[in-house]
Amino acid sequence: MNDSQPDFFPSTCWSRIVAGGPASRKPDLDALAHTYLRPIQAWLRCRLASGPDDAGDATQDFFVWMIETDFVSRADPTRGRFRAFLKTALRHFAVDRERKRRSLKQGGGRAAVPLHDANEEPIAVAAKGAMPDDVLDATWRADLVERATARLEQEFQASGKATTFLVFRDYFLAGDAELDHAAVAARHGLRLTDVSNHLRVAKRRFRELLREAVIETVGDAAELRDELRWLFEEGAR
Repeated sequence: MNDSQPDFFPSTCWSRIVAGGPASRKPDLDALAHTYLRPIQAWLRCRLASGPDDAGDATQDFFVWMIETDFVSRADPTRGRFRAFLKTALRHFAVDRERKRRSLKQGGGRAAVPLHDANEEPIAVAAKGAMPDDVLDATWRADLVERATARLEQEFQASGKATTFLVFRDYFLAGDAELDHAAVAARHGLRLTDVSNHLRVAKRRFRELLREAVIETVGDAAELRDELRWLFEEGAR
């Protein structure tokens, strides 16, 4: 498919947010809350210098605030990536929250946005001096890689290519810089050429899956290229 075609991004985060009126946006926010929960919670935990429980409450409050203020009405896909819009929304929310913190009533019949698995996995405490936007970026990147990895494993398991995934996992994701092709071959009883072939197939599909995930967060082909460049800027083995 040609990236330059106007219908290349038919169901992105942008289109789900800006389509329709306020009544149609809550289900969209539910889906976004599920997908981008960890980066949002990581940003808030860093900004508020709070523990996971407080950050979880603040995350719930953020999505309620998005609904109550209809902040999504300000969303403009022509002005940047969804990741940048989310940071802007979080900054506005944090300012409002800090301004109103002492006068806010607890409860009060607030609308609820289901935050699935909000505390299922602990979010690493940000390094001292880390900026909230940088923490969100790092968590965002980690989530994209994690989701693409899970889909890759499912696909390869279903198609009888479990070894291909295991080779990819061991070489790229194990975090062992000393694990070279020969070590992977010995571990799985493969020839060196087999290892290379497995890695080539898995790496190509992994990049495709990452690309599919990134498409959800951009509005056009140029932003897609920039976001993929950012995603891979840390380098690959």
